[in-house]
Amino acid sequence: MSVKSAQLGKSSQGSDEMSCFAIQARSHLGAIVQFVAPSMPLKSALPRVAAYVGLNARRCRALWNREARAILAHEIHQLEAARARISERLLTKDMHDHASHLEIRAARLAADDSDLHREEIAYLRGLAKRARDFASDLGKA
Repeated sequence: MSVKSAQLGKSSQGSDEMSCFAIQARSHLGAIVQFVAPSMPLKSALPRVAAYVGLNARRCRALWNREARAILAHEIHQLEAARARISERLLTKDMHDHASHLEIRAARLAADDSDLHREEIAYLRGLAKRARDFASDLGKA
């Protein structure tokens, strides 16, 4: 507690909580910028981020610069929901890439000697199907 806040009889805890939410909001915005507009300058990227998140561009800029007087709960929820959508899209893409890799491996084994590698080919194709089914279930949820 600083001397000035002790003299006024106030604690600095409210300010610390605000800075915690400001850091959290800035962290969310930074991650969203890396996904939505990775190669753009920040000034150009923030309006795109705002559209993706569902906030005003001016509000996103204030959150990024830690100039917002208050950070509302629904803003944090919108930022967290946007990050969850990004994670889901990345996970779905990775699952499809993994399934493609498994199918390529199965095709190479089949081209080599399908009778010799029949069990492994069936196993790899089954894994690829499970991975694609799992990725499609992610998109439905």
